[in-house]
Amino acid sequence: MLKLLKYEWKACARICLPLYGAMLLMSIINALMTTDGAQGFLNGIPSAILAMVFVALLVAVFVVTAVILIQRFYKNLLGDEGYLMFTLPVTVAQHIWSKVIVAVAVCLLSGIIAVLSISILGADTNLIFAIGMVLHQVGTTIAADPNALGYLFESILLLLLSLASGVLYLYLCMALGHLAKKHRVLMSVVWYFVLTTAAQFLLTFVLFGVANGPIETVMTALANALNGMPQQVLLHGVLLGFCVATAIPGAIGYFGTHYILRHKLNLE
Repeated sequence: MLKLLKYEWKACARICLPLYGAMLLMSIINALMTTDGAQGFLNGIPSAILAMVFVALLVAVFVVTAVILIQRFYKNLLGDEGYLMFTLPVTVAQHIWSKVIVAVAVCLLSGIIAVLSISILGADTNLIFAIGMVLHQVGTTIAADPNALGYLFESILLLLLSLASGVLYLYLCMALGHLAKKHRVLMSVVWYFVLTTAAQFLLTFVLFGVANGPIETVMTALANALNGMPQQVLLHGVLLGFCVATAIPGAIGYFGTHYILRHKLNLE
């Protein structure tokens, strides 16, 4: 498993890290070009070009991240490389989790780099002071309220589960598309829209049932039961409830993908 993670990370880092470096460098250059002297140089044309390059790199970071997490799974397990990968002494679960873990890490890193680059671009004394105040306030809140650390942990868990569920959802769509004999990439896209539409329909049905039907009575009774609970307990319950709700589609994606890769995989 550790070797799978190592090689998966190296394959992703080979593309992502130079892109991250270019984006950080471009944000620094653009920050330097915000001075009055730089803005007046050649009527501000170089500054405008550099700004467009920065925006292009910002978009490229997220596009490349999405392409990598799709390509690494599809080519590595469903393509020609699958013949070699499935001869390794590792389980199907280890193959899936190694790709999910690295994909989540890359998504997080891409978001952090994007936020950092934008912060550098707009960095000044006021911004730095504001960031310091926010961090100080967060530290003060955690120190004053023991529940705050729990809220923070549950929020981070929710973020990780959301990313993992999204990745596993894409993997399931690709695995289902691979069951077709022809046009497998196209069928993966078709499955994506079919599952998305089905999920939206199910969500609408549930919400409609909550507003009009027996579920309304159950939800009203539950709301009355929770009415006397402390606010801290309710907030923990809401965050943990969101975590469970987010983990359910992720579990469906994982077990569906695992079943197809183990029992229905056809690399021909």
